[in-house]
Amino acid sequence: MAGSAAPADQAALIQSMVERLATRLKANPDDPDGWVRLVRAYAVLGDDARRDSALAEARRRYAGRSDILTRLD
Repeated sequence: MAGSAAPADQAALIQSMVERLATRLKANPDDPDGWVRLVRAYAVLGDDARRDSALAEARRRYAGRSDILTRLD
C-alpha cells in the first residue's frame, strides 16, 4: 500500500515545490535562474499553459539580456 502512495506523494511534493518557486518569483521577480527553473519545471510537468505564461513573463523582464533569453529557450 505504501508503494502505491509514494508516486502520488512524490508528485504532490514536486507540484508544491514548483508552486513555491512561482510564488517567490511573483514577490521577488529579479531572479533569472529562478525563471529558468520555473519554465523548465512546467515543461517537465507538461503544464504548457503555465510554461508559456512564465516564459512570456521572463522574456518581457529580461528582453535586453540575450544571455538569459538563450537560457530560457
